[in-house]
Amino acid sequence: MVNGDYQGIEGRLLALFAEVMHVDIPSAQTDLFDTGILDSQKFVELLLHIEQNFHTHIDLANFEIENFRCVEKIATLILRQLESSKAMQPS
Repeated sequence: MVNGDYQGIEGRLLALFAEVMHVDIPSAQTDLFDTGILDSQKFVELLLHIEQNFHTHIDLANFEIENFRCVEKIATLILRQLESSKAMQPS
């Protein structure tokens, strides 16, 4: 994992929460479900925004709550998805 890519994704996620979903996340480790920041409706909204803003599709296999528990884990998931998409593209 490239650290700069990860930090950029994390920053974009925090901005997405603040600007689009109108929620300030205290830290990248804040549990989004336990704090009530994400519920089922907000979760679906988040998925749509991730796919639009990061131009990636979250595979059904990755729809585990643990992958979306905090911004840190979401950033890791997005980076994995982007790297996997790149690896599948012909050179």
